[in-house]
Amino acid sequence: SSDVCSSDLVLLVADDRRFRALAATLLSRRGYSVAVCARGADLVQAARTEAVDVVVLDASASLTAAARDAARLGSLQPAVGIVAVSADSHSGLVALPVVPKWSPCEALFEAIEAACVEVKRDEVASVAS
Repeated sequence: SSDVCSSDLVLLVADDRRFRALAATLLSRRGYSVAVCARGADLVQAARTEAVDVVVLDASASLTAAARDAARLGSLQPAVGIVAVSADSHSGLVALPVVPKWSPCEALFEAIEAACVEVKRDEVASVAS
């Protein structure tokens, strides 16, 4: 796996305390800086106050709410990558990468790396144009 984003800040948004603690620990061990918030409602404020590179949204409670939070964040902070995790095996969020919540952590790391690479590619393209 690449280290394109390993020092970047990941904002973990999850109301599930157990998942939040486990994911934060695994992301930290992987070399990411991690900020956490428990509610999607706090997402935009947290993204404004932290230099967030990628947001991991727990969409288990509501894919619709996660999509709404992602859209709101995307309109305010377009240079932030977004990855959703969900207990559902299928996703209605075509625009967001969705990783099964309790899948091996490599799947989450790969999705974060992909989101990060995409954001960096978009930044280069916008500078070049």
